[in-house]
Amino acid sequence: MTDVIAKEEWCTTVSDACHFLTERQDELMRDYKLKEHQRFEWDQATGVLTFSNNGVPAVRAKIQFVGSVSTLSNTWLWSWANPSVGASVKDKMTWVKVYGEERNFAALTEDQWVGDEIDGWEMTCVAALVLNAKGAYRTESEAGYTYLLITDIQWVLN
Repeated sequence: MTDVIAKEEWCTTVSDACHFLTERQDELMRDYKLKEHQRFEWDQATGVLTFSNNGVPAVRAKIQFVGSVSTLSNTWLWSWANPSVGASVKDKMTWVKVYGEERNFAALTEDQWVGDEIDGWEMTCVAALVLNAKGAYRTESEAGYTYLLITDIQWVLN
């Protein structure tokens, strides 16, 4: 019975988190037009995601790396367990891990596990809820996807 209750609590948490992030994403798209910019690039050293047009920065966002999905190994890897992610862009993810430990949510506490891009979005949704993020962003590479939280965002005044 305890497993059933835990599974229900997990499903409710993921559902609530996805609703939360969807609302935040709608606000970001409306207020910052993120899909309309020509380019984006993130800088791990500064923890900034920049959206630009014709080489001119338009929007800058502070970020935290949530984790990544490898399409080669079909696994999810939390940023806190990834040595290639700098400490300053993953330090808040420990709060997500603690949240998982307090509720016995294995998906939030195990460093790496079998997962796909849907799992990546679900973990990002939960992280966004726990950290009250402004939104999220996903980047793609040949090996998979990297999921980022936007913790602060503003237009660049030229």
